[in-house]
Amino acid sequence: MDKEFWKLIFGKIKKDADQMTQFEKVSLLLRDIIFITILFFLIIRPLIVAGYVVPTPSMEPTIMTGTKLIGMPLLYGGYIPFTNIKIPGILPIKRQSIVIFKFPLNENEYYVKRVIGLPGDKIEIIGKDVYVNDEKLDEPYTQFLSDPLYEENPSIARPNYGPIIVPANCYFVMGDNRDNSYDSREWGFVPRKNIFAAPLFIYWSYDKYNKKLRYSELFKIIFK
Repeated sequence: MDKEFWKLIFGKIKKDADQMTQFEKVSLLLRDIIFITILFFLIIRPLIVAGYVVPTPSMEPTIMTGTKLIGMPLLYGGYIPFTNIKIPGILPIKRQSIVIFKFPLNENEYYVKRVIGLPGDKIEIIGKDVYVNDEKLDEPYTQFLSDPLYEENPSIARPNYGPIIVPANCYFVMGDNRDNSYDSREWGFVPRKNIFAAPLFIYWSYDKYNKKLRYSELFKIIFK
């Protein structure tokens, strides 16, 4: 391609459409296609769909260790790529929804947890039971790996938590794997501005210890 082509691509053409040559028209069309493609892949696509990895067991059995999932930042208000500008979300964040957020203690890290408490909620944990506004929360998705420890040692009781009130514009989150999750019980609340995506479905899940693909997990729907 000669210099004239690149001049047309990056420069300005001060002509009416009927005065342009066919070469100039094609060059302008290519320029528009290039611009739209760059805009889509760098800005629009990351707001619509993006991939995330769950490297820990904190969300098992819902999301297994080593899972890769597709999320949609647009639902809860994603960040414009390469900036800290956050767009408004389409959907409200509901209790028991799974969210992707910037870890409040290190915003360069992304966490995936389940929302337990909304702004203003009263949260209390007694043993394995979670109470929200003094009502027991139905949680069929949880697992408790330390049950044998407590069953074999009746004198040891599970630690309780709260009651606490979730501050305005904040959320209380927990992992489904309650005995192996670093969550709001340890480090506090998640500001609304840190929540930026909703996980949609799993597209890859590999068990590195048994060296096998988890076929039953593939294309499992997460967002409900």
